[in-house]
Amino acid sequence: MRQISCPVCFSSPKSLPNALGKVSCGSCGVSWTYLPDTLNTAELYRDEVYAVVDNRQSIFEKIIFSEAKKVLKQVSLISPKATELIDFGSGKGQFLAVAKELGWNGIGIETEQARADFAREKYGVEIRCEFYQEGKIGTKLADLITLNHVLEHLPQPMVLLEKLVKSNLSADGLLYIEVPRADSWQAQIAGDQWMHWDIPKHLTHWTEPILVDQLGKLGFAPIEKRGYSIHLGVLGMLQAFLSRIGYRENLILRLKRKKTFGLILLIGIMLPFAWGLEVLSVAFGKSGIMGLYFQRDRN
Repeated sequence: MRQISCPVCFSSPKSLPNALGKVSCGSCGVSWTYLPDTLNTAELYRDEVYAVVDNRQSIFEKIIFSEAKKVLKQVSLISPKATELIDFGSGKGQFLAVAKELGWNGIGIETEQARADFAREKYGVEIRCEFYQEGKIGTKLADLITLNHVLEHLPQPMVLLEKLVKSNLSADGLLYIEVPRADSWQAQIAGDQWMHWDIPKHLTHWTEPILVDQLGKLGFAPIEKRGYSIHLGVLGMLQAFLSRIGYRENLILRLKRKKTFGLILLIGIMLPFAWGLEVLSVAFGKSGIMGLYFQRDRN
């Protein structure tokens, strides 16, 4: 995989940026990652961060499940009769597992065989392991299609998203997209060390106005949103704080793998400040992540 032009509008940069640098598109406004050399996409997602590990008993699992429930409960408030779900980029199947508990009929799309197998075996959910190109996925149209931290990984995100919703979303269905917020306070604090840049895995970097504009071109309008997240919001802010004092490891990965007394003490000191600032950032629309609920625009 190479990326030398904007993956959203396909315009070329006016000047050649540095390899793995971020480019702000002069045409559509999207920020994207410049990849002049060919990367092995499959190998890219088999590092330690994306490795399939059974964390079902961990505190992180409980947090992920709790946040998935909040997303789905908001959908139930908007559309009480919704039952059919497609989780695009379903990973290890946690979101589908929560949906199943809440009575949803869900299908996941996942490209990595190991993650798809884990989801089937550990959570008993339905997963299709494939690279979606176009066409209908299930036997019924979906009342909800979710992309949880997936859009930023797609080589041609809007082209694929248009095909996905056209063939699979019901007329009154909801589309939920959650991505890191490129203009968040934690991104400003951490600078190039912000954990959610995640280059070269993240191909695009979104702000709310740009995402709303691009979905508007597909005929969708935002009807609800969320910004507060413990897993990627509060911990992202904590990581941002730590990066300012020279900490370079992935904090979430380190906490899952090996904790030290010094690290726990440091987290205990800085966590209240990180938590408070992230909560404040939500109020100002500058949270670390943004989740937007879209519906077809009837106007």
